[in-house]
Amino acid sequence: MTYYLVSNNESEGAKAFYKISAAFALMFMLSFVFLFVKPAKAQSLSLEQALELAIQHDPLLKGNEHRKQGFHAEAEASSYWENPQISASVQNLPTDGFALDQEPMTQFKVGLKQQLPRGNENKYSQKKYRVMASKMSIESQARKAWLEREVTLAWLDWVYAVRRIVLLDQERALLTQLLDFTDSRYSQGVVAAAQKDVLQVRLALLSLDDKYMQAYQQENEARAVLSKWLGAPLDEAVSVPLALPKSEPKSLSVKPFLELDVILNRSNTSLDSLLVFIDSSEPFSILQHHPEAMLLKFQTEIETQNLNIAREQTKSQWAFEASYGYRQDAQNGASRADFVSLGFQVDLPFFNKSRQDASISAAASRMNASETDFRLKVNELAAKAEMLKSRLSGLSERKAFYETALIGEVQQLSEAELTAYTTDTGDIDDVVNANLKQVEVQEGLLEIEVERAKTLTSLAYLYLPSNAYLSQREQ
Repeated sequence: MTYYLVSNNESEGAKAFYKISAAFALMFMLSFVFLFVKPAKAQSLSLEQALELAIQHDPLLKGNEHRKQGFHAEAEASSYWENPQISASVQNLPTDGFALDQEPMTQFKVGLKQQLPRGNENKYSQKKYRVMASKMSIESQARKAWLEREVTLAWLDWVYAVRRIVLLDQERALLTQLLDFTDSRYSQGVVAAAQKDVLQVRLALLSLDDKYMQAYQQENEARAVLSKWLGAPLDEAVSVPLALPKSEPKSLSVKPFLELDVILNRSNTSLDSLLVFIDSSEPFSILQHHPEAMLLKFQTEIETQNLNIAREQTKSQWAFEASYGYRQDAQNGASRADFVSLGFQVDLPFFNKSRQDASISAAASRMNASETDFRLKVNELAAKAEMLKSRLSGLSERKAFYETALIGEVQQLSEAELTAYTTDTGDIDDVVNANLKQVEVQEGLLEIEVERAKTLTSLAYLYLPSNAYLSQREQ
């Protein structure tokens, strides 16, 4: 690029030629500066890979599987009676000689005793442990859905920070080009260029450093949060896939690219299908089938079985026993008959009725409290769903406003300020602010896109498990 030295006594034709050349050069730099800023290539971690790693390394899911197996074993064990008891004793042994054949009452006795369950206690205990095993399956589903939401939110924070750094790089390139241009004009003694123009651009560059520090802090925090779910710190070489779109040569807008459908791939649901399901569903009825609510429903069933077990404690417990007594023949050779004994035992729970009534009342209260917790959880989830739907609607409107109106307006403003500056009717700070406004609008659109993706992620967490449950029930 050639710069022409101009003095105060230049002819009007030379000045006009300079202004045209300067305008063309500045427009060229402002129009194409974004095309030359490219992110460094690095190993990328997609959202799908992050979700797989988080679920694969989650210790709670592994623990739930062990707990589920344990409850199944408890259910099988609770179906059996108590172990039979065998007793053996020598009875009525004379102390004056300790001979087994001295007295007719002396005998060697072997007995067997079997205690029966109290009412249907074993039946209800078996049901209880089976429900607890099923609850572990629901808890694992809830944990997976929760993990997918948390990992996705952390991944989107990472996307936002990295894409913001890309925009800051574009802003720095723009300001650097403007600084070179204004500094060159000032050093060549152009009347329209003043020292304040150079200082204005340098001040903007200094302010940009603070934005960089904020963006890198956001990136490091997002990486740290994501590392918590992946089981190990992320390597510095790992980056998030940007998938930058190809901008048109005359367009300065960089539309954030976020593959929202990847959030739904694991449920084989498209974004459009999810939005239709959300709009056509009544949250207070649909979200009764959400895993968080189902956990409390299973807890109510567990408390119901505890209530049944408490009621069975009012019934008597029986035990049967049989014994065989062996006697030796008398010392004079007379034969002695052996003995067989049969009997039973039963406890009498009628004398502690007050304690049993208190136990039944406590179990019933826990069951009713669990039912109340279920209703509260459904109300909480439904209220959250309504809030997220309202937020999504607002973000979609803002996104449309940015894309259809605001981006075009700020671009026209930038071109107008540039034209005014090159014709000596505008200031350099207006040019800088107009172009920085373009980057600010792009950053605002990026923030809207990320918040919209986060909102969709939270809605998917609420509605997809319920949709999957209803689909399985209809099959």
